[in-house]
Amino acid sequence: MSGLRNATRHKLAALVAAGVVLTGSAPLTAAAQQPGPEPLFAPIGLARTQPSNSPPRLRLDVDQLNPRVIRSDTPQITVMGKVTNVGDRRIEQVEVRLQRGDVVTEEGKLRAAMTQPPAAEAARPPFKPVTKSLEKGASTAFTATYTLDELKLDQPGVYPLLINVNGRPEYGGSERLAGLNVLMPVLSLPGRSAPPAQVPPKVTVLWPLVDEHPRVVRQRENDRQLLLADDDLASSVQIGGRLHGLLNAVESATKQNPKLMSSLCFAIDGDLLETLQAMTNGYQVQVGDDKTVPGRGKDFARRWLDGLRSLTSGQCVIALPYADADVSALSRAGAVDLAKTSVNQGVTSVSKALEPTKPQQGVLWPVDGTVDPRALSDVGGLTPTVVLANPERLKGVKGPGPFTLGQNDRVLPIDRLTSLALAGPASAAGPVSVQNGLAALLFRSTRPGQSVLVAPPRRWTAPASELTVYLETIGRMFTDNLATASPFADLADSPEGSATALDYPEQDVAAEVPAGLIDQVSQANAVQRDLLGAMLPDDTRPVLPETLMTPVRNGLLRAASSGWRGNVEGGRQAAATAVKQLDDMRAQVKVNPPGPPIVPASSNSPIPVRITNTLPVDVLVKLVIKESAGLRPGVVQQRRIPAGNAFTDLIPVELLRSGKFTVDVQVTTPGGTQLGNISKFEITSGAYGTITVAVTSVAGGMLVLLASRRVYRRIKQRKKQEPTPA
Repeated sequence: MSGLRNATRHKLAALVAAGVVLTGSAPLTAAAQQPGPEPLFAPIGLARTQPSNSPPRLRLDVDQLNPRVIRSDTPQITVMGKVTNVGDRRIEQVEVRLQRGDVVTEEGKLRAAMTQPPAAEAARPPFKPVTKSLEKGASTAFTATYTLDELKLDQPGVYPLLINVNGRPEYGGSERLAGLNVLMPVLSLPGRSAPPAQVPPKVTVLWPLVDEHPRVVRQRENDRQLLLADDDLASSVQIGGRLHGLLNAVESATKQNPKLMSSLCFAIDGDLLETLQAMTNGYQVQVGDDKTVPGRGKDFARRWLDGLRSLTSGQCVIALPYADADVSALSRAGAVDLAKTSVNQGVTSVSKALEPTKPQQGVLWPVDGTVDPRALSDVGGLTPTVVLANPERLKGVKGPGPFTLGQNDRVLPIDRLTSLALAGPASAAGPVSVQNGLAALLFRSTRPGQSVLVAPPRRWTAPASELTVYLETIGRMFTDNLATASPFADLADSPEGSATALDYPEQDVAAEVPAGLIDQVSQANAVQRDLLGAMLPDDTRPVLPETLMTPVRNGLLRAASSGWRGNVEGGRQAAATAVKQLDDMRAQVKVNPPGPPIVPASSNSPIPVRITNTLPVDVLVKLVIKESAGLRPGVVQQRRIPAGNAFTDLIPVELLRSGKFTVDVQVTTPGGTQLGNISKFEITSGAYGTITVAVTSVAGGMLVLLASRRVYRRIKQRKKQEPTPA
C-alpha cells in the first residue's frame, strides 16, 4: 500500500462562464468546455444577467476551503485558489468575496439547497483584491480569509456559502465572472460549545468498489490471456486513478482513526476482482477489430488487489451482483436464472478473491436502492434477504428502520439526504458534492437516536483528497461523540419497524438498462440454457459443461450491467461479444460437408450424415432434414456425440421421385437450438419411389387389361366372319 500513500491530491475546481445566471437557473454548461483540474460546476446564486451567448471569462480553481466544518474552536474561514483568464480580453480589478445565505434548519430546505442553491445575500463582507489586471491566458493565486463575525454566523446549522469572483473585462463594466456554491455546516460557535446529542446517531458507511462498466472481451482461459476492450482499468487502479483514490482514502483516514473502520462496509463487484486478478497474469488490450497490444496494468492490478486484501481483512464486505447486473431488468425480462446467478456468483467471486474474508450472506444492494418486488423474490427465493433500499420505495411503514418485510426479508433504509448530497446534481458532482455530503451528515447528527446508512454513488468520482476529508470528518464525529460507529452486521440484525411491500414505479423502470438490450441478453440466455442442458461431461476430460458455459454467462451478465445505463451502444457491443462467444460454441457441433452427390441404392435407402463435435464435452443432438418435393424424412433418433469426435448417423428417408435435388440438413439440441450451419446435400436418385411404382403398376395393369380386351374382341369378330359348316 506504499503506492496508495503517495497518491496525489486533487484540486477543488470551479469553472463558470461569464454568462452567469439567476438563482435556480440551469448549470452553466458553456464552462464545461474549458480545461481544468477536477472541474467543479455549480450555479452561483444571484448575479447580473448576461447574454446567453456570452463567452467564458474566468476560471476559478479552489485549492482549499478551511475548515470544512465550523466548531467552537474555529476563528475564521480561509479560501485559497487560483483564477485564470480564459476569455479573449484583459480583465481588470479582479476581486473575491466569501458570502453566505440564511441558515438552513429543515431537511426539505436542505435538499432544495443542494439542487438549487439559495441566494447567499444574508452576509456580504467587503471584496478582497486579487489582482489589478489579468491578461488573457494569465493566472494568479489568491487567499481570502474572513472571520465568523464578518460572515455574521450566529447559530448552529447549515449555511449556503458563495465564493464570488468579480472583475471588469476590457470594454465592459464590473460583473460577476465566476462563483462556487457550497454548504458549510456549523456545529457550534466560539464561546458557545454545543453539547453532544443525548443519543448520537449510529452511522454505517458503504464504500463501493466497482468499475465504470465491464471491459472484458474474452476471459482468461487455458493458454489464452485476458482480452480487454480498453486499458482504462489500469489507469483507474494506479496512482491518481479513481479506484486507487477510493482505497487510498480509506487507508489514510483509518490510520488516523482506527475506530472509523468499524463503521465501513466495502461493497465490491466480483467481476472487477476477477478482471484485476487475470490482469496480474498479463493481458491484451483490443485496439482494432483484429489487433491487440499488451496491457500495461499488470503491476498496478497486483498492488491494488494486495491493498484491498489488506484493508478488508476481517472487515465487513458485501458482494454486489456480478458485473453489477441490473437484476430488476433481468427478472422483468424473464431471465430469472441469470438474475439469480448474478447474485450468487457475485458472492462466490468476491469470496474467492478476498479469501479468507467472506462477504455478508444474503445482502442485496440494488442499483439506486430500488428493486422490483418480483426480482427480489426471484433472486432470494425462500432465503432471508437483507435489502439496502431507498426508504421512499417502502409501503405500509410502521415504526423506525430497519424494517421487516414479509416473513423472510429485511430492509435497511439508505439515508436519502446524505445519498442525494453525495451524488449531487450534474452541476455539482465531485468536490462540491462531498462538501455537501459532509453538511448533510452533520445535519443528521443534530437528530439523535437515528440509524444512518450512508450510500455514496456506486461509481463515485470524487477526488481522493476529498474522499479522505470526508472519512476523516466522520472519524472526528465519532471522536467528538456526535455519532456512533455502527458495524453493518449490528445494523442488519436490529429490525425495529415493519413494511408491507416495496414499490417499483415507472421512473425506476425507465432508469433500467434499456429493454431492447435486456431482451437481446434474455434471448441469448435462453439459447445458452438450452445448449447447457444438451451437454454431458466426458469421463476422459476434466471439463464440466457448467465450467465451459461460464464465460458466456459472465458475458451476458456484463452486457446487463447497470454501468451501461446511459451508454446503450456500449451495452450492445458487450451483448454482441457474448452472443459471438455463444455462436462460436454452437458452431463446434456441426454436420460435415457431404462431398459428392449421394446416390441411394433404393427409394428407402438411408442417407449417411457425419456429425463432428469439437467441444470438450459430449453433446446430445438431433438431426433435422427438411422435407422437400423429392424426399420424405423418417423418424430421427436423438444421438450423443462424444467430445472431440465425429459420428456417422444413417437417416431414414423415402425418395419420392428420381432425378437430382438438394436437401437441407442441420443438427440441433433436443430443445431445438440450431448447432453449426445448415448443410445442403445433393441427391441423385435413379430409383422409383413407392408412389411411382404404384402408379406404374396400375398403368401396366390397365395396359394389360386393355390389350386383353382388344385381343378378345378380335377373336370374337373373327369367329363371326367364319362360314358355318354344312
